[in-house]
Amino acid sequence: MKKLIYCLFVLLALCVGSAQARNKIKPRWINNTPISNNDNYYFVNLHSDASTSLEACRAAILKELTVNVERVDKVSVKEKYSDHSEMKFSNDRVDKFSHDSYDLELEVEGSPRPIKYRRIDEYRGKNKESGRSCYYALYAVERFGYSADFSNIRTTSRYGVEALALSIIPGCGQFYKGAYLKGGLMLGGCAALAGGIVFTEQTRADYAAKIKQTHNAQAIRTYTNKRNHFATARNICIGAAAALYIYNLVDAIATPGAQKVVIKRTKNNQTRYYAFTPTVSECGAPLFTTSITF
Repeated sequence: MKKLIYCLFVLLALCVGSAQARNKIKPRWINNTPISNNDNYYFVNLHSDASTSLEACRAAILKELTVNVERVDKVSVKEKYSDHSEMKFSNDRVDKFSHDSYDLELEVEGSPRPIKYRRIDEYRGKNKESGRSCYYALYAVERFGYSADFSNIRTTSRYGVEALALSIIPGCGQFYKGAYLKGGLMLGGCAALAGGIVFTEQTRADYAAKIKQTHNAQAIRTYTNKRNHFATARNICIGAAAALYIYNLVDAIATPGAQKVVIKRTKNNQTRYYAFTPTVSECGAPLFTTSITF
């Protein structure tokens, strides 16, 4: 019994401990570069492990960005403006975005022309293979010949109702948010507790049946004590499973996950807007009119 309680406390402590390490989760855009929903700009995902200081990493990344722009837009970069943008945080320190855009000056048929870009997010971690510090940066770059608006791009680590819905199966919401360790603990913990409930209840029922099959007073007392112990163990497993499942749901909706990019769709991007307006028919019956804008 004591070992069971100890194991439950260890499991919960691991779940809480993994929650403290959530800020170390790699952003989702590192392995999955976002796709722009319009033709005015595109995303560039770059990384560097050549420098240790943040400014040196940013400078190295800008060189890679320049090469990428020259390759994608088939233009020549004449001058590279330094990037000193700062990440701005909201009050809950979850949503973050850059307020300023910067320019690369291009040489196009002998004439200088600017092209805007913005650093959307950045992350510093370690390369598992080399063990060296690695810097990642995600940029939105204006396509040559277009005028891009980056105000509809933001990053967030909140997953809301989607993660909550997935957490109906314990751990799935955490997997979706990139917290694989925590998700594994949730799923494994609930599975282990479910197994514990089945085992203790079956054993309790076996001892209850043995009580009915004997008239030996000493055996009845022994079987009764064991039946009560396994009933208590079953109740502990039920309570722990309920607590872990509730924690799984709360964690899914309340705890930040891996940073992701959110692109707000606008009317210019051919998003459909639906409007429902209450009205009254000629005979006085209540109706709803629907307006669809393409």
